[in-house]
Amino acid sequence: MLAKTQTPLIDPDADLISRLKAGDESALEALMERRLPTIHGLALRLLGDTMQAEDIAQIVMLKSWTEVKHWEPGRAKLLTWMCRVTTNLCVDALRKKRPLYSDNLPEVADSAHSQFDSLQAAHRANRVQSALRQLPPRQSAALTLCYFRALSQAEAAQVLDISISAYESLLTRGRQSLRRLLQDERDIL
Repeated sequence: MLAKTQTPLIDPDADLISRLKAGDESALEALMERRLPTIHGLALRLLGDTMQAEDIAQIVMLKSWTEVKHWEPGRAKLLTWMCRVTTNLCVDALRKKRPLYSDNLPEVADSAHSQFDSLQAAHRANRVQSALRQLPPRQSAALTLCYFRALSQAEAAQVLDISISAYESLLTRGRQSLRRLLQDERDIL
């Protein structure tokens, strides 16, 4: 799966891995309860389509169940691997078919003090989400992992199966492209 790291990783899902390897279905239920929201949220951010995100999340859970027998603890966190599988499936889906733009965006928690502030925040979120969907899939994935999944650069690089320096470069290009798209839109308005 991944190259060995120098320091052993502490996997927050270690309690489930041995049970999953033993075929314990209750461990799968616990893993789904623990990680399905994260996996679904990542897929939804990348794809912008609830149904497609649900399909991807189910595939990732099934792969986790079937592939765990090959899992080597200490090489990566299970969640990092699950995010990599999710990202790869989403990038593949985006390459096959560019998403249709819709007004259906995930709801964002309301932290605005007035209705005007709420409308501005919603408009800004819609603009950013629309611009993210126009980026090349790997740039969109890099930005999503950094800003919406709050992964460290090392974890995000593992998810994308690239070096940290390649991830930093991808992130820089993604930020520049996003900035350009948002600036172009502002020029039109």
